[in-house]
Amino acid sequence: MPQLIRIIYISRSTFTPTRLNAGIEPTVARILAKSRINNRRNGLVGVLYFGDSCFFQCLEGEQSAIDILYARLQSDERHKDIKLLSRESISALSYTDWAMKFVPLEKEMTRLLKEAGFKSFDPYRFDDTMVQKVMNLLRTSIDPTTAVEVESLIQQSMAAPTADKASSVLWPIAAAVILVAVAAGIFLLR
Repeated sequence: MPQLIRIIYISRSTFTPTRLNAGIEPTVARILAKSRINNRRNGLVGVLYFGDSCFFQCLEGEQSAIDILYARLQSDERHKDIKLLSRESISALSYTDWAMKFVPLEKEMTRLLKEAGFKSFDPYRFDDTMVQKVMNLLRTSIDPTTAVEVESLIQQSMAAPTADKASSVLWPIAAAVILVAVAAGIFLLR
């Protein structure tokens, strides 16, 4: 029987966060959408919180899949200062309905931080008790995003000024060039 584990890690974003009307930072929306696809395929589940340019993420699944993903995360240029807070064996998955749950808890997180004496979300200063309080908050909170909403957020983020703007313009051009080349090849084969 495969070994199930849970890891909790934190990191700092390398991008400058922007805020859209929908409330999810565009780069985070893209990460969320891609994570949901990849995690579902790899049998992983988890929860993600992003605040004050910091990621707080819990991932659960088979040990080998978690280890592969964590190694990949360490070379992801969208964040830095990755720190593993916890790694433990588990008997069952906590987020069975979520390939990647996203919780935008501005009010609740602000209240929790204030009660603990924090002025901002800085998980690098959290002790084990605070990590557990954050996990409890994330575990019991509702994810307001759906696949359709995330797709919409990604489309909105493509319109937002980011470093990825050039690539979002080049993809349709590249697709058109490929279609023309394929059509020309088919025409020449007749």
